[in-house]
Amino acid sequence: MTAGRLPLRLFLAGTLSSRIGDTADLVALNWYVVEQTGSATALATVNVVRLAPILLFTAPAGWLADRYDQRRLLAALRVALFASTLCLAWVVTAGGPLWLVCAMVFARASAGSAEPVLRQTLLPLLRGERPLTAVIAMHSACLNAAMILGPAAGALVLAVSSVPTAFWFNAFCTLVALCCLTVLPESAPAPSAPDQPADSVWHLLRQNPAMRRQIALAMGPMLFAFPYTAMMPLLSKDLFDGDGSTAALLLTCGAAGALAASTTMSRRPPANPARLAAIGAVLLGFALLVLLVPSGLTGKPAAVGAGATMVVVGLVGQCYRTANRAALQATAPGNLLGRIMGIASTDRAMIPVGTAMLGPIAELAGTRTMLAFMGLGCVVTTLLTIRIYRSPPHPEPDLAPG
Repeated sequence: MTAGRLPLRLFLAGTLSSRIGDTADLVALNWYVVEQTGSATALATVNVVRLAPILLFTAPAGWLADRYDQRRLLAALRVALFASTLCLAWVVTAGGPLWLVCAMVFARASAGSAEPVLRQTLLPLLRGERPLTAVIAMHSACLNAAMILGPAAGALVLAVSSVPTAFWFNAFCTLVALCCLTVLPESAPAPSAPDQPADSVWHLLRQNPAMRRQIALAMGPMLFAFPYTAMMPLLSKDLFDGDGSTAALLLTCGAAGALAASTTMSRRPPANPARLAAIGAVLLGFALLVLLVPSGLTGKPAAVGAGATMVVVGLVGQCYRTANRAALQATAPGNLLGRIMGIASTDRAMIPVGTAMLGPIAELAGTRTMLAFMGLGCVVTTLLTIRIYRSPPHPEPDLAPG
């Protein structure tokens, strides 16, 4: 193990630990809400509260990442996550009301909303001589491995213990991730890099259609498709007659497909990540529509069909996600990377918007209708985005004299 590889491996190990705890925690939290309320709207509300801080704090985190040491910022953030997770465990153990659970979820999410931006801006500083797309795919592989191990851990905790135990487990995983960060080298931006005003970022976006295309391409998947993780307990219960363990198993199948995609891309980076992102987004919508087929079955065929389909959902979804991030980072200048990624990462704020929209649809028209709406919405909006950015720009009026 060379010195050049050690920082990246420590960083990835910490990320893996943190995400295992997060996903186990999420499985337990969503099942707790469904079990306590039996309401799709309540499930959607909790996940809106969990994801809404993305819109408020992600872009400012990018500004901080451009000015200060990302390692220290990420360490401070994980301390806050550790403390807030312990508080949430106490509230659930005490049988607190749903509004108090939502308040604690919001507080924790406010601290955690900056984490993806800090990870994405720290990652290029640790990559050494590796291609950027390959390193992004390695990072995605760790996240996807956590999506396999985390739901499995969550299902195990729910089977042998209780929801609060999953929160204690998450706090322990966060502590392990914090320990990994403490041995990373300083990664402050070079002091010679001039501070760029906010309007220079917006000017860069206006002048760079490729960057705008990658940001706009998030509309379909993030608004319509990726809320499936939050709605999985509902899909499991209503379509496949399952329970919390079934929801965790289906999420694990999706993560297995995503892990296969990210592992392959880390070894063979795509030559055209922008094109792969567009294709992956369209296929993601169609894969969700295919999920309607096993929902019409019963017993073992339904479980096997749903699991196989979720592998495909994870595969094409990760192809989209990794390729889109790689295409965007490739176009962003280094001294503005944090702010550009901060703006781009606010696309995750569309997940709670989509979740809030999907909950009432499930209540009024049924879970199958909601799933059809998710798949069709992802396909249609992605194709519209591709069509818009394929159109040649309107010529600017000739303002030259004479």
